[in-house]
Amino acid sequence: MPNTKTKQSVTQKNKTAITNPKTRSQNTGSSSRPKNCSCGNETEFAQDVCKLTDKEIISDVLGCQKSLIKLYGTALCEASCPKLRNLIDNQLSECAEDQFDAFLYMQERGLYPTDSAPMPKINQAKKKFCACEQFMKK
Repeated sequence: MPNTKTKQSVTQKNKTAITNPKTRSQNTGSSSRPKNCSCGNETEFAQDVCKLTDKEIISDVLGCQKSLIKLYGTALCEASCPKLRNLIDNQLSECAEDQFDAFLYMQERGLYPTDSAPMPKINQAKKKFCACEQFMKK
């Protein structure tokens, strides 16, 4: 049977190493910060270690929005309560708007280049989806 006192002290030590940037840099050497750094601001520490670019941040936002849209779509298909369906539908629409805003932000800054579709391809897609719509109305 493990000694609970030892187990608690190890757990406490691990918590300290994770949450205290000073202790972390001294104990693990994993920080790029000097050991004598007196910064107690953990957010600043995280920013200093991560150094994410604008493209990385907005790409992550866009990816998360896309994932949320899929999850909301699935939830909407599974929900049977009209009020819940309405709530999910509203969230899905809001999320889709946020996703499009993130896309536009990236596109305007050259972070998400896109090519214009040729007209024959656009017309082909229109025919495909119009045929599906007519089939569903029957």
